[in-house]
Amino acid sequence: MKEKKIELQPQKSHNFWWYVVGVLLIPLLAGIYLLYKKVKELSEIHYKITDKTITSVSSSFTESVDIANINDVKIDQRWIDKQFGIGNLQLITNTRKVDLIGLENPKNMADLIMKAAEAERYKIEQQQKKERVETKSSPGSLDKLDYLTGLWQQGLISNDDYLREKKHFEE
Repeated sequence: MKEKKIELQPQKSHNFWWYVVGVLLIPLLAGIYLLYKKVKELSEIHYKITDKTITSVSSSFTESVDIANINDVKIDQRWIDKQFGIGNLQLITNTRKVDLIGLENPKNMADLIMKAAEAERYKIEQQQKKERVETKSSPGSLDKLDYLTGLWQQGLISNDDYLREKKHFEE
């Protein structure tokens, strides 16, 4: 089955106050630089969400987290972020935290990520159960069967004894 993939980018309105300050500083030419820097910074960040991982990619680093390892998702929204319907998500695993900034509908995204994490953990658990069921022979039983076959081939046990003992390994 083909893996699903979604790509997201932070919303430009995430840095609203930086834009306001930049516009106010335009007469000093520092505002143009500030606006350019913030727009460039946000345009370099994007997130790749697949069935199994969430990857944060920026110009300086790439950070990836397996969805099954996510234990919690925290939402951080300032007052102005709530007005624009955006916010930051913090993905929490046992070993680290990954921040996703400037996402639309952060509450819905957090719920979707937690549902996906639970579904992925359930899928992994079912796969592990299936693998345990498929393992019919106990550890070391193949060695014992080889030993039994060797005894039979050497003529140390009869055909009847060999067949009777072999049935124990085939169950």
